[in-house]
Amino acid sequence: MQESISIDLIDARILKMLLKESRTPFTEIAKECKISVGAVRMRYNHLKKVGVINGEIMLVNPYSLGYICVGNLGINTFAENHEEVIEFLKKKVTLTTLYISKESWGKYNIGLLVSKKSTEEWAAVLRCLDATPHIKRVDPLIWIAPMGMDRPENLEIKPLENKKQENTIEQPPITISNEQIKIDEVDRQIAKILIYSSRTSFRKIAKQLNISTKKVIQRYKKLRENLLTHSTITLDLKKLGYNAIASIFVKGERSKMQEIANKILQMPNIIVFIRVIGSYDLFAIAALEDFRSLIRLDKEIRAIEGIEQIDFSINEPFPAWPANSFASLL
Repeated sequence: MQESISIDLIDARILKMLLKESRTPFTEIAKECKISVGAVRMRYNHLKKVGVINGEIMLVNPYSLGYICVGNLGINTFAENHEEVIEFLKKKVTLTTLYISKESWGKYNIGLLVSKKSTEEWAAVLRCLDATPHIKRVDPLIWIAPMGMDRPENLEIKPLENKKQENTIEQPPITISNEQIKIDEVDRQIAKILIYSSRTSFRKIAKQLNISTKKVIQRYKKLRENLLTHSTITLDLKKLGYNAIASIFVKGERSKMQEIANKILQMPNIIVFIRVIGSYDLFAIAALEDFRSLIRLDKEIRAIEGIEQIDFSINEPFPAWPANSFASLL
């Protein structure tokens, strides 16, 4: 098992601020943490060196690029044909993201994230999978509406504990526009730089693309309205003490779905949350420290009134979270 990295309260605050907005100036972080800018830079570089921070990204809104059918596919294979199915998927099926865990436990052993520009294209993927003999089952979960699926504010980073929510209704997931936008090649190049290196300065981007810094800033502001939904860092969850993730599939009473969603979102370490249509109504991912965390999570969710069915899949954490799932669409 990979050992977690020891961090202090200031490190934790720096990580929280950069998860919320990766382009946060070091001067602002220094003021919040009551340390010097040089100390912030030193701590930031150390967190990168030890691998706690392993990326600086901007997340892409697939709907703004015309991908109107977005969803997850849960797959069960016969154990002896697992590797064969994986190779088939890599070669024959055009996917946005393929999640594989050889040590998975629970509902599914392969997960797919698929983005298509029409229901016909989506249906073609399902037909292809249904015709694959070594796949036992495929469950499609289509996202109901575009939303900010990653919930970095819910991740507990010790020794900084999340403030307990007041006993009020939690805000619903952040929604983003599903309006398709037109971008030219300059927009695309700016976006491509930022989705893999979100702290890149506007001056450096301007020099690289041979345009003015003012033009880069103007286009950046426009891209942030719709295409680039969230600027964040990515973390190695294992180095923060999270040794597994639980994919949670929930079906509940229609009349109580909003209340169920609000209560699940109040739970710590629910780091992904999506409303879906299909075999389930909600899909979430929780970061887990150990087996006791899973037992506690299961107990808390089952106590929510209106839930009819819960299933889990337990997997290794993502190599980097938040996952830059839609970067390939650009």
